[in-house]
Amino acid sequence: MALLKVSALASLFVFLASLVNSATAVANGNCFDAVIPVNITADNTNYKLTLPKNQEEVTDLFTRFTSLTSNVTTETDGGIKTIKATYKIWTSLCIPNNQDTAKTVELAVHGAGFDHSWWNFGGDGSKYNYVEAALKAGHAILIYDRLGTGQSDKPDGIAEVQVAAQVEIAGELAKYLRAKPRGNQFDRVIGVGHSFGSAQLVGLARKYGNVLNATVLTGFTTFVGGTGTAAAAFGWTIASVQNPKRFSSLPSSYIISEGISNDQNVFFRFGGYDPAILQAAENTKATSTIGEILNLFGSLSPVTDYTNPIFIVTGDKDYIVCGGNCYQKVDGVNLLESTKGIFPAVTKFSTYIPANTGHGNNVHLSAPEQYSKIQEWIAQL
Repeated sequence: MALLKVSALASLFVFLASLVNSATAVANGNCFDAVIPVNITADNTNYKLTLPKNQEEVTDLFTRFTSLTSNVTTETDGGIKTIKATYKIWTSLCIPNNQDTAKTVELAVHGAGFDHSWWNFGGDGSKYNYVEAALKAGHAILIYDRLGTGQSDKPDGIAEVQVAAQVEIAGELAKYLRAKPRGNQFDRVIGVGHSFGSAQLVGLARKYGNVLNATVLTGFTTFVGGTGTAAAAFGWTIASVQNPKRFSSLPSSYIISEGISNDQNVFFRFGGYDPAILQAAENTKATSTIGEILNLFGSLSPVTDYTNPIFIVTGDKDYIVCGGNCYQKVDGVNLLESTKGIFPAVTKFSTYIPANTGHGNNVHLSAPEQYSKIQEWIAQL
């Protein structure tokens, strides 16, 4: 297990965040936005790939990648390439009007296809707004645009924007939250991830052990039987081709789902969502990169040095991580329960399967119930 040490960088985070004095009032709290430099060292994969010349090359890459006998990851793996870089990451730290006695802060990591708005979807007063649910429970929460999305830096989408780099950024932000940001003392940091964001929190726990006091994984299992089909269903398209108005400045290593039907296929369960929300998700969706997607969920090897509580919340009809049925059995238990296998040292392991819910759990009608379950679980820690 590597040690995640608090460094001078954490103090720099606090200083820079303190320069942003304006607060945005939201229900039950205030949010402070800041773009902060995050310095990381990450062992990325040295992919033997060149920048795609056109959409045909991208389509061919993912056709081969999702084929039943695919060996694309082996063919393109050029070993480890260590990167040392400083990236500007957009963050929003939301502080509740009434902080809980445990002084809890949640570190929320969004998945592929979205940016930080995954956590406050629909804005003020929306039942899909997870930030408001956390603040109502008395928890502070940090949301951010992952590297390569939203208002954060967008470096090389093959060599730099990869799982390993994202894990290190999440780790640095966890350190930031323990360094009294804006004068706030937090005694426990709870990780909350969705999909690819959940995979990053698992990677964080694998490398650094109990850096988080507890972890909530949504849109996550260790079942891989449906991931190839789901990866193909995105219809990965060069972002600047799919939406030149929004993404014309990005290179061809930045990709996005082809259209609204693809979004529905992989994220939504028909009958479990408001059609207007599907359209809103299409209008605001964010980019991914080739470097991320080639190793989307990272390693699923055992996480041996993490012992703190785990709560998995994944919809019953999740297409990506359950193949459309999370109740199918592995060794006699459902797919969420079977995920306990990679956390051998965890004794407090809980699951919840919301009904009629696809992979994009936050944008389903079941969202308020899910949020209540998560906050109740945190309160009982």
